[in-house]
Amino acid sequence: MVYIMKTTVELDQKLLRKAKQALGTQTIKDTIHASLHEVVRRRKLQTLADALGTIPLDLTLPELQIQRNKRTSHGSA
Repeated sequence: MVYIMKTTVELDQKLLRKAKQALGTQTIKDTIHASLHEVVRRRKLQTLADALGTIPLDLTLPELQIQRNKRTSHGSA
């Protein structure tokens, strides 16, 4: 369930204009919502990136290069 609330905030107009441009939004409401979604998305990505750094990999350099080549060669056909 989504709860909606009205609130009054003071916003830096220059920053709001830059955010609208960066996000491609037109209204203040859409800009704020897009900004909040982006913050949450980035946090999730950072959490995933941090978790990947903790996975122990027992690969030698040549094995790692082979894996990278496999991954990058899929798109070239």
